[in-house]
Amino acid sequence: MKVVVVGAGFAGLAAAIRLQEQRHEVLLLERRGILGGRATSYVDAPSGDEVDNGTHLMLGAYRETLDLLRRGGASDLLMEQDRLRLEYVDDRGFTSLDCPPLVAPLHLLWGILGLRIPWRARLQAVRLGLAVRFGKPPAGLTLAQYFERTGQGPDARRLLWDPLATAVLNETPERGDAMLFHRVFQEAFLTTHAASRAVLLRRGWAVVHDRLAAYFEARGGTLKRRAIAEAVEVEGGRARRVRYQQRAASRDERRRGKAAAAEVAEADAIVLACPWTEIAGLLPESERGPFVPLERLGASPIVSVEMWLDRVVMDRLFLGLRDSEMEWVFDKGRQFGREGAPQHLSFIVSAARRDLARPNAELAASAEATLRRYFPAMAGATVTRTLVLRDPAATFASTPELEALRPGPVTPLAGLFLAGDWTNTGLPATIEGAVRSGNAVAAVVASSKASWREP
Repeated sequence: MKVVVVGAGFAGLAAAIRLQEQRHEVLLLERRGILGGRATSYVDAPSGDEVDNGTHLMLGAYRETLDLLRRGGASDLLMEQDRLRLEYVDDRGFTSLDCPPLVAPLHLLWGILGLRIPWRARLQAVRLGLAVRFGKPPAGLTLAQYFERTGQGPDARRLLWDPLATAVLNETPERGDAMLFHRVFQEAFLTTHAASRAVLLRRGWAVVHDRLAAYFEARGGTLKRRAIAEAVEVEGGRARRVRYQQRAASRDERRRGKAAAAEVAEADAIVLACPWTEIAGLLPESERGPFVPLERLGASPIVSVEMWLDRVVMDRLFLGLRDSEMEWVFDKGRQFGREGAPQHLSFIVSAARRDLARPNAELAASAEATLRRYFPAMAGATVTRTLVLRDPAATFASTPELEALRPGPVTPLAGLFLAGDWTNTGLPATIEGAVRSGNAVAAVVASSKASWREP
């Protein structure tokens, strides 16, 4: 069967690889020269360091993502904790949620008991865990409403749940959908202790995607970069082909000024794994109706500040920043194998709507002030370079009102399927959600292939 997958983010890569493993003939089209969608990286020319477009922390519960990376030959790039350990700093010093390898959820209970929060907040945290395990799912509620119903007070929220929830949902608890947090909590904390451990990468995302692409192509798949899908052509009530513009893909072709060429790819099935805002525009006007509501999914931004210092001032791999505008900081140099100076730090602000329009200098100053507030070694340090990255549409908006708009993999148009973290995966906008959607659409395509043959 011939399948065309449009979009080589994690959803498209997962779908294409799974379908290729099932021995289908797969063409994967990516509009850019780099792969990965909203999880990409590039080499910063002045420093020579790899820079991610925002650090994406994974969990042991990302079972389908980890399986994909291992199948695709990228397991050596994984940096996995042996147990969950989240460290935080505030004006009182350091503390950590350190969860030993006990049977879940006892590991979380032990970790909460050792975390520096008031005893009342510890008891409230246990109450939340019991509510998630035994209580009624919080359908239709915001996370703030769910926290109120489960008795989470200001200290429990400020010191524990709000930083985690905002990072998970890329929404504030006042806006975020409680069901999505509920699902992540169940999978990460209530299954096994290994599911909650943090997983980072030893290289930038571009290296990961190139490994996955090499695996896909080695099995016979065809990947075309800088191939801009323009239209899905429908014939006889079925999606039949993809029309696209193939721009110069290699450096040599671009240097020679090779002109873009119009191409058409015939297909038995077409998987659109591109942003939700682009789906309707790829279809004939007569077929767009069911897909127009996807544009209402909205978006939530992420802002990151990359900072290089002339010396090492932070001795942790990553750290939660309590009572700070900057929520998390990662030592990217150490993550990618450099122990000494210069220290390359990456600060992350999720649900960063108010920060999008702020000047770069102001955001960089905020990150530097956070370091000077919490790390005495900053007294003699010099910031040698800063870089501010903004992604206004880093994720879809994870709100209860919009959750009903998330579609499944099957569409009303025969032969057309959808994949992406924004589809109805039951998870927030995560890499795991994207991979699960890709695997799900591959299963649907494979199980329905007989129905696409002409009688």
